[in-house]
Amino acid sequence: MMKRMLAAALSASMVLTTLSGCSGQSKAPEEKTTASVENTAASASETKGEKPSEAGEQGFEGQTLTVTISTIDGEIDAITAQIKAFEEKYGVTVDLEILPQGDEGENLKLVRIATGAMADIFMSAVGAKLTELSPKENIMDLTGQPFLDHVDDKYRSIVTMDGATYGVPMCPSNVAGVFYNTKVYEQLGLEIPETWDEFLNNCEAVKAADIVPVAAPNSKTSLSQIPFLTNYYYVQKEFPNFAEDYTNKKVTLSETPVFVRGLQKMYDLADKGYLNEDFLAATSEDAALMLAEGTAAHSIIRSNILGTVASVAPENVEDIGFFPLPDLNPDERGVSTWMPQAYLVNKNAKNPELALKFMDFITSEEALDAYCGYQKPTGAFMLKGVELPDDVYPALKEAQSWVEKASTPVMEYFCTIKGSNQATICSQVASGDLTAEEAVLEIEKDNEIDAQQKGIPNW
Repeated sequence: MMKRMLAAALSASMVLTTLSGCSGQSKAPEEKTTASVENTAASASETKGEKPSEAGEQGFEGQTLTVTISTIDGEIDAITAQIKAFEEKYGVTVDLEILPQGDEGENLKLVRIATGAMADIFMSAVGAKLTELSPKENIMDLTGQPFLDHVDDKYRSIVTMDGATYGVPMCPSNVAGVFYNTKVYEQLGLEIPETWDEFLNNCEAVKAADIVPVAAPNSKTSLSQIPFLTNYYYVQKEFPNFAEDYTNKKVTLSETPVFVRGLQKMYDLADKGYLNEDFLAATSEDAALMLAEGTAAHSIIRSNILGTVASVAPENVEDIGFFPLPDLNPDERGVSTWMPQAYLVNKNAKNPELALKFMDFITSEEALDAYCGYQKPTGAFMLKGVELPDDVYPALKEAQSWVEKASTPVMEYFCTIKGSNQATICSQVASGDLTAEEAVLEIEKDNEIDAQQKGIPNW
């Protein structure tokens, strides 16, 4: 059975054809239990071993695979449902460790790798974060593995470095923007804002009605930076080669006004008192419940918030809408997207054959059946031949429509420079402790250290 070890706190988009993994019956939100990780583990224990003959034929029965992932808001239970299905299919045990999100979890991961204590399979963000793991030294090259044929070419390109391919997607992609309560908008007679000033005006009207304008789940510093990162669509729109030019030190962040505006938007919300009073302690579940119940009007977050809403307030998930984070020009609006986290195989895995079998399984129709049978996806899967179900959440339909007409992946997929303190700096901006101008200078200093450590030319 899956063993959960919640790590102690230590300091240390999208092709759409048909594959039945996403077109089978999903549990309706009202039918689905709000299962904790432990509940999912118990379920796996109760049903394990239903296919011993197949497990025996595969030769893996009784073996153990170790897997380390980080908390993924709104998706942990669907992911563990996939792992349960893998256990059942092959008669194996998965020892699953769940690390915290953000800098704490990333630091723990680096320590595990450096000390040879990393699991057989572990997850990582792709882009800049993947390079920090020194893939050539620490991650198995999957080039030539048949299961890579199932992976979308765009995704393969961002997990391929120097000719070696290292990962497969572990969950759907995400769209970021403003998720809002449609009933609050109807009650207050608000219109979808097309500029940042219009959005602030809406927030003022919401505040006057004794409703929280923006629910911010900033107990995790990694989530506090979402509004800033989401603004990258406008950076890329104005300067299409910005990531490359910044990597080559041809431009600076502080002298690029559209880049600084991403930080200014976060500061505006804090400075004008538009956030929930407990934003430093609020979790994703707290923000999702506020948004769903209408005690908050907006949350600037990624689309996996919909999975959380479906867990904490399933009766309200249809009341959530979506629009892009606005900027200055009403005719220039768009969204930024996040590629899925990747499953990687430890180059020194103790059970490499079973690890590769897991990678093969996770890109299969059976794995998609397990995921979609537990919950509706909150973004597009980066696998070939996968169609989102017709009954996805209304807010996701709207978000995906923006992906198709005006979107870009966030900067870290094009630029390997990302300082380790960016989330903390953004958290200080979101708290009103740093201005946008102060923060961008801190990010530049942090990035310079990162670039020098990575040996990037010109830094």
